[in-house]
Amino acid sequence: MPTVLIVTLAYLAILVGVLAVGLILIAYRLWAAAKEIRKIRDALAQVEKDTRPLGEVLGQVNGALSQVGAGLGSVLGWLVMADSALGRIAKRFRSSAA
Repeated sequence: MPTVLIVTLAYLAILVGVLAVGLILIAYRLWAAAKEIRKIRDALAQVEKDTRPLGEVLGQVNGALSQVGAGLGSVLGWLVMADSALGRIAKRFRSSAA
């Protein structure tokens, strides 16, 4: 066998070995990434399961807060009127004190 053929076959064997090791390392990293993605998927599924009942409650909370907002709007009207009245009283006290 000529020397060139032996060197070429040796080079080819080394090249195939290095490529195989590289592909094995890539496959291992992909497997590890898939394992972590499965953990994330399971955690998100648990979050979805745990928060599903909130939909019904949030509707009730929103309705109650709407009523509170309406009540506070009414209180605001009364406070504006009281502020105006107190302003007039304070003005009278200042003018009578002078």
